[in-house]
Amino acid sequence: MRKINLVLILIILCFGCLCAQTTDTEMEHPAVPDSVMIQREKEILSEYNFRSANTLEEVARKLLIADIDRWKSYLGLEPENKKLDSMSLQKLGIAPYRALLAQQYSVYGFTELSTITEAAASLNMPIKKMKQMLGLPDSISRKWDHNSLQALNFTPQQVEKIHQEFTDDRVGYGASVTAVGMLTVFIALLVTSLVISQLIHLNRPPKIKHAVIKVSADGKLKSASATLNHNVIVAAITALHIYQQSIEDRRRLVLTFRRTPTNQWRASAVLSMPNREMGSKRR
Repeated sequence: MRKINLVLILIILCFGCLCAQTTDTEMEHPAVPDSVMIQREKEILSEYNFRSANTLEEVARKLLIADIDRWKSYLGLEPENKKLDSMSLQKLGIAPYRALLAQQYSVYGFTELSTITEAAASLNMPIKKMKQMLGLPDSISRKWDHNSLQALNFTPQQVEKIHQEFTDDRVGYGASVTAVGMLTVFIALLVTSLVISQLIHLNRPPKIKHAVIKVSADGKLKSASATLNHNVIVAAITALHIYQQSIEDRRRLVLTFRRTPTNQWRASAVLSMPNREMGSKRR
């Protein structure tokens, strides 16, 4: 019984390792439908002229791979093992399409199965600018961000070409972005200053009404509204004259009642006391 239990445990552990290995492989290489795989292998055969029977060294030469060790590491192979170079793709368990994807990743940093977002992040390029240069409609929309280059009928070579164009025009692009940012800030400051300058009209003090009738100091009429009647003007001047006369009378009364008090006894020099002089001894 113990032997049977040990065998079952070993089988379960092996099955778990296989499942984990399969999961890791699917994470590293996105799942591709069989129909797409077959179609791409036909295109690879016609374009690069290699198949599963070719050796790893022959495939590297046909794909124009300069750094074979790096390419082998992307394939999950040991880069220092030179014996693998003489083995066929079929013997190594590598499909031709997988070899092509590894070549694209080693050269560009992304593959034709990468999304627009992944390609833009790999090239350090604004995703909106990439979508615009690729000619996608409504480049501001995010509906294209999670679509692969293959689904959008683009190749890594095309993406690399537009990235090169973007790099060549990076100075102009940066200058235009800076100019737009400065212009936006300037317009915002201008609008803010205009709004602040108009705030004084919200709490404006009432206007001082000027006199309709102007009279000189000697009581003569200087100016008056043309719509006023002469009787009204005469009455206004008379009222002003009476008011000024009453003010003068009040001032006189105030001066009379508020006169500075004086001591008449002291003013008449009574305090000199002449009797003292008469009674003083003469020398």
